[in-house]
Amino acid sequence: MGDEDEREPATTAGPAATGAAGPEGGESVCWLERVCPECGRLADTAPPVRCTRCGTLLTG
Repeated sequence: MGDEDEREPATTAGPAATGAAGPEGGESVCWLERVCPECGRLADTAPPVRCTRCGTLLTG
């Protein structure tokens, strides 16, 4: 019965850290143009190129 008075008050999180995020490197946003529509293989280079698995021309 007296337990309610003995509880510690709930804490809230402070404001989110603010700071400018640095530029990020990495992969291209979308590699869909490199996916072969016939077999699904991902081409090593950007189109136009032929799929190394099935020979389909990838035009991008």
